[in-house]
Amino acid sequence: MNSQPADGLLRLHQQKLDHITLVHLISGIDDDVLAEGAPRCGSGTTLSGYTEWISAEEPGLTLGWDWQLETNSLVPRVVRLGMPRTNVLVLRGEQDPMAWEQSLEFLASFIDAFDWNTPAFDAVCGRYAS
Repeated sequence: MNSQPADGLLRLHQQKLDHITLVHLISGIDDDVLAEGAPRCGSGTTLSGYTEWISAEEPGLTLGWDWQLETNSLVPRVVRLGMPRTNVLVLRGEQDPMAWEQSLEFLASFIDAFDWNTPAFDAVCGRYAS
């Protein structure tokens, strides 16, 4: 059973996540990175930002998280930073909610298991390349 009580959190069973399709909403670069201006010649730089995703169907799930461009591998890629921001509290059983931090860890593993990197980074490139 899914419900949204007065606290605004969507209670969602673990198994239900496997059947939810997430749709990319928006991704961007952190403003503080843009405000710093061009780095000095020869200095290292970091590129970080955010991405927001929503469910394609009801219930109205939202997930957002920060990312950073990782350049120390053969192929540069974006990786999730920290815990997600969300309106979801994951349920273990019929009505047994996980502790908030445990729910965030579960959602972080869910995020890491699907290819969000490519659409998020493509959206950033398209948004800022012009």
